[in-house]
Amino acid sequence: MGTLSVPKWQPGMAVSALPRVYQDILEVVDDAPGPVRAKQIVPRIGLPVENTKIEVTRSKLKRLVVRAGWKRPLPACAPRLGS
Repeated sequence: MGTLSVPKWQPGMAVSALPRVYQDILEVVDDAPGPVRAKQIVPRIGLPVENTKIEVTRSKLKRLVVRAGWKRPLPACAPRLGS
């Protein structure tokens, strides 16, 4: 059994508990004026805009929804942190 790259979110947990790439994704989403698509996040975190990178980023966003307590996003849109 491997380790979880995204820990289950707990009250008081800092964003710094997440791996750096997840912190970068959160920063892009937080800086955006509205919903952001995975395709828009990829170049902003320093990756080439390729289908594989977009799909990997989309998977990371889904992981954040499931494990870090984000609200479920609209299809293909990045989520906002739940309250």
